[in-house]
Amino acid sequence: MTSLTNCPNCGTEIPVPTGARAWCEHCDWNVGGAAPDEDESFFDRQYARISQRYANATLETLKAAPVGNLQPQWTTHKAMAFGLAASVHLSTLTLLVTGFVVVATGFPAFAAIFWGAVLCALVWLMRPKPGKVPSRDLANQKDFPGLHALVNQIAKELGGRPVSKIVVDESFNAAYGVLGWRRVPVLWIGLPLWTALRRQERVAVLGHEIAHGVNRDGTRGFIVWSALNALNEWIGLLQGPFYQATTTTERVGGYFIYLLSIPFAAVQSLLAQLLCLDKQQAEYFADYLASTISGTEAMVASLRRIGCHEHLDEVLLRNAYSTSQSGSHILGLFRERIASLPDREWQRLARASQREGARLDASHPPTAYRIEFLNAHMVATPKIVATEDAMRTIDAEFKAVQDILGQRLIARYARD
Repeated sequence: MTSLTNCPNCGTEIPVPTGARAWCEHCDWNVGGAAPDEDESFFDRQYARISQRYANATLETLKAAPVGNLQPQWTTHKAMAFGLAASVHLSTLTLLVTGFVVVATGFPAFAAIFWGAVLCALVWLMRPKPGKVPSRDLANQKDFPGLHALVNQIAKELGGRPVSKIVVDESFNAAYGVLGWRRVPVLWIGLPLWTALRRQERVAVLGHEIAHGVNRDGTRGFIVWSALNALNEWIGLLQGPFYQATTTTERVGGYFIYLLSIPFAAVQSLLAQLLCLDKQQAEYFADYLASTISGTEAMVASLRRIGCHEHLDEVLLRNAYSTSQSGSHILGLFRERIASLPDREWQRLARASQREGARLDASHPPTAYRIEFLNAHMVATPKIVATEDAMRTIDAEFKAVQDILGQRLIARYARD
């Protein structure tokens, strides 16, 4: 059923199908498409600011580049970033040695022990952290054979390492990382996102994430990644008192502590400058690699479907009355919502994805630019075609966890 209303911005009469948002195709009133409001780290904010400056130039360069030149290469900027990150770890080692020397030369004096302990505590804060391989929500190969088969088929086609650790959670997201001292590949798949995607789009999203394991993204290497985390720890620690202050006295004291974060912020800003173009190119190349697996059409469609997260929020706001509800039921309502969205709502989501500034998060180029890049490097024939039977098998595997994941979603909105 469709009703008519007038756009409050330009006065044009617009149709509003049941279950769809009112929006105007003439002036883009209420189309949406703003970047998600997330708690971003200092590095993310710096990176987003810098990437906006170079986004258009990077896009035009990569659109014109031959396919063989799309993969990020070892550059002077990347080498400088690696050296700067290594110096962060060298500083940590220097602090550790200094702490031991202070204690050894001054023992048993209390001051020597105290200052040595302070230096060691700072080392603990700045130590390289390889990340912890998750033990929660793991989809093991025994219970999820279809999912593992598809993921590792994609990894094999891309020339990446097999993925034995797959996490299925309640997020509307997907991610890839290499964690632990043994550098174990881990893939995260959010069940709500999986629900919103069609068969070939699921292949595209998996392809994009797994491609990060082979696309030479400078920020994902252990040396750089752990240095950025160490700097984030320092910046958060030193800026926290200022932002958390509730009185004038606390704010003044917090300000002086805030000043101590400036050197760390400067180093991280410089790293963001050095890594910006490399990180943008790595994201574009991951998109291209994914399109070779799924086809460009499916990859573009998956980028547009990311906007469905707002429908998940709406389903939860309207239906998450209490934590006694069935998690499977709430996810079923979301599945029905996606299946019943009218064409006009899909048109709005497609338009929203192409608005300037619309992006998944600070680490990704604007979605409109990603779509434009993909269309400049079309891949018509996918390497992997998701069959209905294969997807039905994987969906059946997900049924074992949908109730608990749905309960977690309900817990965010329930009123008791």
